[in-house]
Amino acid sequence: MSWQAAAACRDADPELFFPASDDWTTWANARALLEAGRVCVGCPVRRECLTYAVVSGQAFGIWAGRSPLELRAIRRARAAGVPDPEVDRDAMCSACSLLFAVPAVDGSVCWLCEEMGLAP
Repeated sequence: MSWQAAAACRDADPELFFPASDDWTTWANARALLEAGRVCVGCPVRRECLTYAVVSGQAFGIWAGRSPLELRAIRRARAAGVPDPEVDRDAMCSACSLLFAVPAVDGSVCWLCEEMGLAP
């Protein structure tokens, strides 16, 4: 995880990103999410952080300014073939925007769109 060396949070207090409670409806966790988001918003490796959190199944903490609930929602959507604009920028069919099983080559289309004549 070489991207971590460039992360904006590398010198921040870890408690900011890993609140004591898992209850995301509390005022303290909402405040932590806002404060962590301020750190994450200008981070040069935010996309790498979010991708790592989604792909590795992180269930605790704030990653790329996203709560565990948001990360879970991204994973559910991806499992249904709906890409996340940040995580899946390179893995989407250029015609229908569904996910490829492997990263796409620029401008590639899935086999369904190819069969329907939507290839560039």
